[in-house]
Formats: sequence, structure tokens, C-alpha cells
Amino acid sequence: MDKRPLIASITVVLLVVVSAGVYLGLGARPNLGLDLQGGISAIYTPRLPPGAEEPEDLEEIIDETIEVIRARVDSLGVVEPDISRVGTDVQVQLPGIADADRVQEIIGTTAQLSFRRVIRDIPPGSPDYDEGPDCQAPVDEIEELPVDEGGILCGSPDDALIDPETDEALPMKYEVGPAELTGDNIEDAFVQLGTGAQAFQVGLQLDNEGAEIFAAVTSDLACDRDRGLDGRFAIVLDNIVESTPGVNPSVACGVGITGGSATITTAGGLSREEQEADATDLALVLRTGALPISLEASTFQTVSPTLGAESLQAGLLAGIIGLFLVALWLVWFYRWLGGIAVLEVAIYGVFIVAGIAAMGQLIGFALTLAGVAGIIVSIGITADSAIIFAERIRDEINLGKTVRTAVVRAHESAWRTNLTGNTVTIAAATILYFLAVGPVRGFALMLGISSVLDLLIMYFFARPAAYLMADRGILTRRSMRAVEPDARVTAGVRA
Repeated sequence: MDKRPLIASITVVLLVVVSAGVYLGLGARPNLGLDLQGGISAIYTPRLPPGAEEPEDLEEIIDETIEVIRARVDSLGVVEPDISRVGTDVQVQLPGIADADRVQEIIGTTAQLSFRRVIRDIPPGSPDYDEGPDCQAPVDEIEELPVDEGGILCGSPDDALIDPETDEALPMKYEVGPAELTGDNIEDAFVQLGTGAQAFQVGLQLDNEGAEIFAAVTSDLACDRDRGLDGRFAIVLDNIVESTPGVNPSVACGVGITGGSATITTAGGLSREEQEADATDLALVLRTGALPISLEASTFQTVSPTLGAESLQAGLLAGIIGLFLVALWLVWFYRWLGGIAVLEVAIYGVFIVAGIAAMGQLIGFALTLAGVAGIIVSIGITADSAIIFAERIRDEINLGKTVRTAVVRAHESAWRTNLTGNTVTIAAATILYFLAVGPVRGFALMLGISSVLDLLIMYFFARPAAYLMADRGILTRRSMRAVEPDARVTAGVRA
């Protein structure tokens, strides 16, 4: 048996463990969810204006409302907020937030839509970029631009540009005029097929007042365009410029777009799928502003940090007790292989904690109490893999094979068993993750990741470690509690 690949495999695993330990030692810690660090949990019910009929696309409008809420919440720097639709209600969970009044004010405010003329673009790095609002500030700290006044507004974070001096992604800024139209003037907005390279566009239907204003504004913009000026108008939602379309070359100066109907084209240079997505998003933005949905909190709960800390301490205590009892039993019953199993569980522990901390930094993942439960359950999965391997070795030895041969044959059998079992667990965790909502997804994610880690640790650490121990004579029939050859029974008679 060539020992070099075995030693190399163990060395790589230990190097990764040390790296993970150093990463944690430098201060990396998992982000904690609502139930572990406290915060706010609320369910909001949409309320239509008095006398308004429920629109057919209410669910789509609620989805767009959720995106507006998400943009507001993201500006607060909340780690791993859970904002989702439950039927026609909106569920909001914000870990680490204690100011309930501020949250209610931010979330409950109706989205405000307006159309303003674009005076000029202010890209990042330009001398005037520091003028106007701080685009990185929380939404409730940005002063709202009055409807009857012009000023500087931030562009959408989705269209951020790179500052040439700092390499930081910053949104474009726009100097705009007073609002010419508001969401109250929009009766409908919808996606429709375009012509030529413009596969999709947004159709706009205005009321009588809006139609007159729109005709006058587009007439002026067409004249500006002919004079070589900007000739665009900004679609502003929640003080953020979502789009800046210009008037079509066919629109005549002094005439404008009449009839109360208009089309808005998406940005050029996009694929058909991107144009459709762009048009759909813009239509939803317009409909959300056209039909102002107010959100009323049907339930609003504040989870205290003390309760969250108690939940975390209880989860950690349960995990430590479980680890200690499992380790004690494994070492007592399986001796050297039990020691390997304890190291497997320890390696798993370092990997899972470092992994959660890394996911928190990279994608904002937060560990919840359900996730802690998934980790504790996974301790049993890792220990179970070690027990299956040890029992297979003992079975092979009892069949008369040498310890070295028994380890090789036992791993082949145990690996197939663990691969099958973990594959089923991973499949179940994947289905649960995509079908569940809220904390249950955290449980499913931890269960799935732990099952993958179990397979990797078994193959790249437990297997070579057992091979090397058997090769050096550390593993013996006695340490495996196997039946001695002279104690076997054949045909009912002691041999």
C-alpha cells in the first residue's frame, strides 16, 4: 500500500483545519439571526385605498412592494433580513434591530412615484458628486426631495458605477427638476412587444390630467433634444431614480406624446431575456407607484437580545453536552477508531463554524436557532459514519481477514452505505430549503452542508487515518473487540 497519498490527504485536511482555526482566531464569527440576537418580527397586511378594487395582479404588485421594502431595509445595514410574501401578507424579520418605531416608519411608508426632468448626470468621481444626498446612508436619513422642488437624487444601486479614485461601486446621481407627474396620474403600466431590436417595452396609460401634463412635458423634452440638450425624464421611486428614458426621435417638438398613452423602451444592447426582465421590472415599479399600497402591521413583535442570548446559550450547552457524551462513548467502545471518530467530529465542528462565519461575510447568512438544531443533529450523522466504518471493520475481521485487509474492504462497504444515506439527506435538505420559508430554511441548509462535510471528512481523513493505523499495527483484533480465532464456533462446537 502506497502511504504517500494517505499522508498527503491527512496533511491537506489538517492544513485546512489550521487555516479555518486561524480565520476564527482572527475574530471571524458567525452572524446571528433574529432568534439568537434579538430583533423585530412583523407581518404586514396590504391595504388598498378606500373604494379601490383589488387588482388582478395584486401578487405581482406585492412582490414589487417587497423589493421596495428590501431596498429600504438594506440601507439600514441589517444582516440577513428575511422579507418574504406569505399569501398576500408580507413577513419581515430583522435581526439586531431594536428601534421598532423607526422600522414601522420605514416599512409602512407608501412608495412615492414621480416623473422629473433630467437636468444633468453626475457620475462618481466628478467634482459635483459630493453634492446632494449620501447614497450610502440609510433611507430614512436621506432628506426627501419635495414634489415641487428640483435637486439631486441618487440612481439605483443596480446601475452603480466604479469610482475611479476609490474603486468603490457608487450609484449615479442626477440633477432633476420638480415633479411633473406622480403615481396618482398613472392608470396602468404593462409589458408589450416592441419592434426590431427592441423586443419588449412598457406601455403606459395616464388619466386625463396626466395625459395633458405628459404631452406638454414630452413636447418640451423633444425641443430640448432637437437643440442638443438632455431631453430625458427620470422615473423616481422612493427618492431613487429607477430609469431615465428619453423621448423617441419621432416625437415632434411642440407636439409631444398625446392621447394619454405612451411606450417606454428599455436600455439598448440587452438580450431578449434581459429586455423582458427590464421591462417587467419597470412596469411593476410604475404600477406600484400608480396603486399606492399601504402596509398595516397585523403582528409586530420585538425579540429581546436577552431572550436571544439565552436561546444561544441553551443551544451551545446542548451541543457541548452532546459532543462530550458521543466522544466518551466512541473512545470507550472503539478505542483507536473511536479516537479517529472524535477527531472527525472536531474537524467537522471547526469547518462548520468557519463556514458559517465565511458565509456571513460573503452572502450575509445568519445562523438561527433552527440552524443550530441542524448542526446538533449533524453531530449524530458524523458519529454514525464513524460507527458504520468501525462495525464494518469488525465484521470483516470476524470473517477471518487480517486487520489491514479488513480496513480496506470495510471502507468500500461503509462508503457505499454512507454515500447512499447522505445523498438521501442532501436531497431532502435541498427540497426542504427551496419549499420552506423562514428559519426552517436555515435548518435545511445546515443539514445539507453537514452531510456534504461528513462525506468529505470520511473519505479524506477517516479512511487514510484508519489505513495508516492498520498498516503500522496500531489497530489490532483486540483493540477492535473482534472475536479471537480460537474462540470461533463452527457447527455448534467450539473450535
